[in-house]
Formats: sequence, C-alpha cells, structure tokens
Amino acid sequence: MLSRYAAILDLARPYLDTRSNDVHTSIAFRLALQLLSYYPEADESVVAPAVILHDVGWKMIPEEEQLTAFGPNMSNADLRRQHEKEGARIAGDILNQLNYDPKKAEEIMAIIDGHDSRETPLSLNDKLVKDADKLWRFTREGVEIDHRRFGIAREVYLVWLEKQIDAWMNTPEAKRIARQQLGLRSSLALAQNRPPHL
Repeated sequence: MLSRYAAILDLARPYLDTRSNDVHTSIAFRLALQLLSYYPEADESVVAPAVILHDVGWKMIPEEEQLTAFGPNMSNADLRRQHEKEGARIAGDILNQLNYDPKKAEEIMAIIDGHDSRETPLSLNDKLVKDADKLWRFTREGVEIDHRRFGIAREVYLVWLEKQIDAWMNTPEAKRIARQQLGLRSSLALAQNRPPHL
C-alpha cells in the first residue's frame, strides 16, 4: 500500500533524515494501516499521507535542540510546537506539488499542526494518526532508539512507557497493541536476564 503514496514519501524523504524519522515514519505508517483495518469509516487517503508527513517539520529544528522538545525530559514545548507548524507548512507544499485533493490536503495539514500538542483529536482520522505516531515507541525499534537517546535504562523506560498508554492512546485498539508490544519487550528483557539452566 505504500506504493500508493510513494510520490509523497519521495518528496518527504529529504525532511526525514533527522531524529531517526525515516525509521519512525516507516513503522508508524505500518501501524496506521493496522489501525485503519479496524475503522473502515476513516479516510485512508488522509491518514496515510498525514502519517508520512507528520514529522517533516523536525528538519527545521537544529539537531542539538531536538531532544529538548520531546520525550520524558522535554523542556522546550515551543520547539515541539514549531515542528508542528513547520511540518504543516512543508506538508502543504508537498501536497500542492502533487496536486493532491485540496480539501484532503487541508485536513492533513490541520492534523499535522497539533499532532503532538493537541490534547483533543479533531476527528477519527486525527486519532489514528496520533495513535500510530505514539505506538511506534512501543515497538522493538522504538524502544531501542528512544531509551538510548533519552539516556534511560531500558527497563526504566519500559515502566515509563506503560504509564503513558491510557493518556496517549485514543482508540481501544491502540491501547491493546501498545500493551501487547510492551509485553513482548518485557518478556524479552526477562529472558535476556534469566540465568542459564544448570
């Protein structure tokens, strides 16, 4: 299905080579498709591009300042907000280049402009984008990248993640997937620390 949105991804790539956003976007896209399968009434042609483009604005934030704007030690909410605004602007430019449906482009930009800072989702489409974005943190890649860049021990980070599920997730399916992924991460951690059988 990504091939359907390949032109959007191609134009987004130059903006995704920071903050591991290339990896993040690929995994969030897969998770968005999984969530979309539960909600046929949602608009894939809004959700999928919004997920691909939601973090392009980080490219406009100096890399040395990015870690202050997200994660458990966030200290600069203004920069987080700036990446949303810049992301909406860049997304609009990309979608305009591709002659994307203007009404859908407007909705995509609105979703991006607030996907992290907005507490109440605008719509079901927004809920699915927000959930896919946060669900990445519970995947194997998300856990490994984030606990290292935040400088938090893996086990401590897993405990912190568990406490965020109900606050972060908007759909019951996202909560279930987050807990399932967290269970896999915790089981693996236990297995790796288990002494060998004698």
